[in-house]
Amino acid sequence: MRHADAFSFRQIAPEDAAELLLFEATERDWFEQHIEARAEHFYTPEGISQHIHEYLALNAQGRMRPLIIQYQGAIVGRANLREIENGYAKVGYRIAQHACGNGLAQKALNHLISEACCIDQINTLTATVSLDNHASQRVLTKAGFEVMEKLPEYSIVAGRKLDCVMMQKIDV
Repeated sequence: MRHADAFSFRQIAPEDAAELLLFEATERDWFEQHIEARAEHFYTPEGISQHIHEYLALNAQGRMRPLIIQYQGAIVGRANLREIENGYAKVGYRIAQHACGNGLAQKALNHLISEACCIDQINTLTATVSLDNHASQRVLTKAGFEVMEKLPEYSIVAGRKLDCVMMQKIDV
């Protein structure tokens, strides 16, 4: 992997189904160390196609901005604005293990902030992150997010109940 400037962002599309399924299946163990596991059906051609169509329907309603992150034409991550409503949205991103350590998570978050500000007129962003995920907490803090609420036993990751925090950035 090279510097984060070599990465590009674009809206997810139905044509991404096969590559997205490969990406998600390949990175599944990595992701499930940090976030809640997806249902088994997600990891099927039908499941991933349904996922894409649901996200695009939410995008058409102005309630979501689902993006993929590419490096040299290959998917290496995802970034989303979710639950967009009344100037508010949640941010989320997932980066392939081999792409970590290149500033890509920070670039993804900064891209979401830019999208929120310039396109969706959002002024408040939130993210939920486990207390164990120090890397994501650093990324969020560096982008101006602050801890707003502690969420005890909020998430189940790898069979463990994890404490999380809700972080927020106001005046995006």
